[in-house]
Amino acid sequence: MTAVTPHTVFDDEQAGALAASDTTHWWFASKVTVVRALLDRFVPDRTGPVIDIGAGGGGVTERLGGLTRGAVAIEGSAALTRVAAGRGVTAAQALTEHLPVATGHASAVTLLDVIEHLPDPLPALGEARRVLKPGGLLVMTVPAHAWLWSDADVALGHVKRYTRPLLRRELGQAGFAVRWCSHVFSWLVPPVYLTRRAGSRSAEEQMGLGVDGPMLRAAARALTAAELKVVRHVGVPLGTTVAAVAVPRPRATP
Repeated sequence: MTAVTPHTVFDDEQAGALAASDTTHWWFASKVTVVRALLDRFVPDRTGPVIDIGAGGGGVTERLGGLTRGAVAIEGSAALTRVAAGRGVTAAQALTEHLPVATGHASAVTLLDVIEHLPDPLPALGEARRVLKPGGLLVMTVPAHAWLWSDADVALGHVKRYTRPLLRRELGQAGFAVRWCSHVFSWLVPPVYLTRRAGSRSAEEQMGLGVDGPMLRAAARALTAAELKVVRHVGVPLGTTVAAVAVPRPRATP
């Protein structure tokens, strides 16, 4: 994730765990499935790229291309930016509030589990709005439910966990209109709750990456696909993540 310095979000061990997992782990595959479904459903103009802000090692970014004209990873950590570039992803090291992207360039911007790390998310949201084409789309995910807060959130550098009203309010303050908002990953709530009450020690456990395997990947794929069919029609009130789709409101003319 992006921050003032690389280590204010992920230390070396956590960054290594992220880079080793973000192309294969069931959690990242599930996130990609949700984000691609939202981009495919809502993006009207696909002539520009997706700008993935806080992209980590680019494992998610490289799977967001194809729906628009490519994908660009923006990451604050020099080490993770190098990982992304080494994977063939167009990548740049930058802070969320100073994006090296031209105004009105992007068909879509993604902020995937990023703004919960920021004491003030409005500069990052303002930059996302700036780089979007007219009618372009912002897709966001943030961790949900304050009652899921645990030592893992502290270890990951989270400032808060979100409710849907809070996310809508911050998006509105940044000049966005929300087109869709729902909890997702409702099926993850019981295991995440129990795991967090038990505590976590390793970087993988803190980041929720401690358990993986073919059977779990298949189950996550099936459960995510089933949930997407539901949230297409109705918002879900429970889930480990709040996801939102928003568009910039027209700027007032003098």
